[in-house]
Amino acid sequence: MLTASANGHAGPDGDVIVAGWVFSHDFHHTLLVRHHRFGWLSPGGRLEAGESPLAGARREVAEETGLDLHPLLPDPVALLGNTPGRRERVYGLAYAFAADPATALTPETGQPAAWFTLERMPPCPVFPLDDQVLAHTARDLARTPREPSWP
Repeated sequence: MLTASANGHAGPDGDVIVAGWVFSHDFHHTLLVRHHRFGWLSPGGRLEAGESPLAGARREVAEETGLDLHPLLPDPVALLGNTPGRRERVYGLAYAFAADPATALTPETGQPAAWFTLERMPPCPVFPLDDQVLAHTARDLARTPREPSWP
């Protein structure tokens, strides 16, 4: 199992991050948060020491949006990595969640959260392919049968 060490790092080459890719139930929208350094991103952050990636993704979604969600699938939907050549390398896993865009959000102070259509996501310089990968994942999830009671 992928977990962070006591200092929160995966090893000498980069941090372990987790992300919650939150989609609307019709898979036409995604929920993003505006990070002060990186712009609009999916909720996420560093994995805490001893935390499983799934637990970390759920925690990050709750901390950054106020939503307590269960994943659509028990396994990650994507492997993450930032742009090669950046000073700080990060690696991680993304888990898929669904929520109603009409549900009130309670984002962290100074880090607003908002719903965007997948066609009009703002660009992200850290993860420049996010818009394409999120849209592809949403299409796949819309076609994937799921157990309604998971987990």
